[in-house]
Amino acid sequence: MTGPLKRRQISDDTPEAAEIRALVVRVAERLQDRYTELSDSMNAAIEDAIADLDAPELTEMLHASVEGNITTILHMLRNGIPIEHVQPATAATEYAVRLARAGVPAASLRRAYHIGSDDLLAEVFREIQLLDCPSELKLRLLHHLAGWLHHYVDWITRVVLDVHEAERQALVEQNATDVSRLVHRVLDREPVEPDQFARTTGYRLDRPHVATVLWDEGMRQAADQIEALRSLATRLTRALGSPNAPLFIPIDRSTAWVWCHVPGATSSVDTAQVHEVLAEAPAVRAAMGAHVVGIEGFRRTLEQANAVRIVASTSSAPHTRVVSYGDDGMALVAMLARDLPASRQWVVDALGTLAVDAEPADRLRETLRTFLRTGSYVDTSKTLMLHRNTVKYRLAKAEQERGRPLTEGRLDLELALHLCHVLGPAVLQQSRKMGEADLPS
Repeated sequence: MTGPLKRRQISDDTPEAAEIRALVVRVAERLQDRYTELSDSMNAAIEDAIADLDAPELTEMLHASVEGNITTILHMLRNGIPIEHVQPATAATEYAVRLARAGVPAASLRRAYHIGSDDLLAEVFREIQLLDCPSELKLRLLHHLAGWLHHYVDWITRVVLDVHEAERQALVEQNATDVSRLVHRVLDREPVEPDQFARTTGYRLDRPHVATVLWDEGMRQAADQIEALRSLATRLTRALGSPNAPLFIPIDRSTAWVWCHVPGATSSVDTAQVHEVLAEAPAVRAAMGAHVVGIEGFRRTLEQANAVRIVASTSSAPHTRVVSYGDDGMALVAMLARDLPASRQWVVDALGTLAVDAEPADRLRETLRTFLRTGSYVDTSKTLMLHRNTVKYRLAKAEQERGRPLTEGRLDLELALHLCHVLGPAVLQQSRKMGEADLPS
């Protein structure tokens, strides 16, 4: 019992303790005679104050809970039974379970007990006023019973709220299991009714989707990151312009699959918006599929997201924290990333010493990649904010380091440059392997 509640109640060594306890019994017996009236008054007070609890399918259990609590309270008062020696009324715990299943929040249950106890305390005060005893004794009796009733409410609310939370968690876990099972049935191409899927998951299959694999690569691998990822998924969905909540499926403690509906049916994803969402979670990476429609699209977009995940996992470049299957060349980069030793050697064959992991070589590669994309000295100068003569010098130097004309093997050259841009050091040669003398300037 907490200190303030205990101080309100009469202690056994108080001179008037016996008299107070006798009066408690008298009040409890008079309240017992008005049992039906008390129950009706408390039910009405709760139903009038809390809209969540006045649904017809819940009121019968509310009444049973109220009656169970009143019966327990009066029995304890009439027989001097300590709270630690009683069990909560079965109807009270069953009602907490029923509210959890109906989606009624715990706050409504807590309010019900406080409103009910206030209503009962008013009736206690009424009965005390009718007693034939000195006013000072009546006041002491009121303090005692008010403290006792608050102690009871403190105890019973902790019990029923624990029951409510346990049931809510069980329902969440069961629903997550049901949703996950249904999603995997769709992915495994088992027959699933779209309406059943929508009812169970809250997500429709007949609209354009984009799937995202989210994972946390931070140092806290032992910690469960799912709730943090769930919050990110909600913000990511809003950033992509989805009008509906995402479908979120945890895979392990640090990985989740997320589907969301997207407006339109274009295949590209604005990864810049996703980068902004992930800015607050630097250890989280995202791999996204393309925008696709329908149940087959639901499967395909996840396959695409998983296919390009290797790129975000392999590359250390900041711009690859978010990758999309719809990005130009990303699907091919993902395939090349699956055999890094072979891809690394092919890059050397295509680029020569331009394939060195060093800042001078990086400048030459970026200038050459921009020029091949724009096809113009002027546009390259504007894009990189360089003088035109600097661009010409760098292109000549890049050709020299490559060891053959830039027009030779043009397709391989462009793809190798793109692979270096996306995967960075993962497909580059360390300078010590090629010799410092070979480094471009």
